[in-house]
Amino acid sequence: MKINKRKWAIVGTIVLWVGILSYLGFSIFFVKDREKGTVCRRVEVVIADSAQNRFINTEDIIVTANKVVKKLVGTRISKINTHRIENKILEMPFIKRAEVYTSVSGVLRIEVEQREVIMRIFNADGSSCYIDKYGYIIPLSERSAADVVVVSGNISLKNGKGGRVRVVDTSKDSCDRKGLLPELFDFVTYIRNDEFWNAQIEHVYINSPKDIELITRVGNHTVLLGSFEDFQTKLKKLFVFYKNALPREGWNRYSIINLKYKNQVICKNKVL
Repeated sequence: MKINKRKWAIVGTIVLWVGILSYLGFSIFFVKDREKGTVCRRVEVVIADSAQNRFINTEDIIVTANKVVKKLVGTRISKINTHRIENKILEMPFIKRAEVYTSVSGVLRIEVEQREVIMRIFNADGSSCYIDKYGYIIPLSERSAADVVVVSGNISLKNGKGGRVRVVDTSKDSCDRKGLLPELFDFVTYIRNDEFWNAQIEHVYINSPKDIELITRVGNHTVLLGSFEDFQTKLKKLFVFYKNALPREGWNRYSIINLKYKNQVICKNKVL
């Protein structure tokens, strides 16, 4: 008797799963069959971080998608290759992530995320480009300029190939100076992630790899950093000086604050 009950329980479970799988198979077939005859009625574009970054807009995305399918609206959903559209959008230098999918109601949805830039390079020849938080070199945008740290001086960095070249993988800049770009990237990343230094340092000027100047927002003085070597210790030294000395002596007293020498902060008074 117990054996029969157990057999019926097993048979019941099998029948239940067969029913579920059959229903799922029918549903998938129904959706696919319906999708074949559905045309694209509307294109929806979602730019996830449009409030922070405005390098591209909805029109840019649609124009790029239309390079894969000439006229999205009116085309059958089954004829739209969403994977190719994703790859085409990812060729845009400002795009970090793209996801494209369709619905049975005829909506093509495109979701994108832009790259987050952390510095702007002004080259010695007058050209300019950005570097994003992962170290990729990307061109300027015609839509918007980012409020980020500016780097200029004796530096020459060529625009990356659509955001596919990383400074951290480059041992030299185009002026043939070893290690400068990865060191610069580490430095700017550090100050970008520190609330105080992100607000205080607005400009990095490179005279040479061992002669780097920092322009500050508050204090109207120039900080002589020297090289990027051991920059965290140098900034800690500067922070202590800011905290202990400048409240007494005044933020506008000095024109130059020199951090080049170990365990010393050497200042130059402004000429009155």
